[in-house]
Amino acid sequence: MISVTGEYLISIIERHVNKTIHFRRTPPGEHLNMENNEAATNEEIADFILSIPYFHDGLKDFILGNANEQTIIVSQPWEIAFIIRTKKWAECDEWLHHAFQSSPKFYTGPPQTGTDSLKLPY
Repeated sequence: MISVTGEYLISIIERHVNKTIHFRRTPPGEHLNMENNEAATNEEIADFILSIPYFHDGLKDFILGNANEQTIIVSQPWEIAFIIRTKKWAECDEWLHHAFQSSPKFYTGPPQTGTDSLKLPY
């Protein structure tokens, strides 16, 4: 068991999003520019967190700093599940090819949570 913060979880998200963000930034039908290796912006990370169907809303709130808790205790299997779900969404066509709208128009679709959505570990 380890104690983690929202910032720690964001660092995991950033690592996976930064590997694929250039695909998301390239409009459909345009040539992929692999030379643009800029890291994901805060808005892009927030959009990722708000749109991911693999995280329960309580977990999203914790990551975004909208929860009362500053840290949570997680098990290694929970952390692995978090990493797997983050990687899966970062590589998903739905995420990569859905047009990004900068704030204040973050992800505006209906809340997406599946039956396998990851919840806070308590």
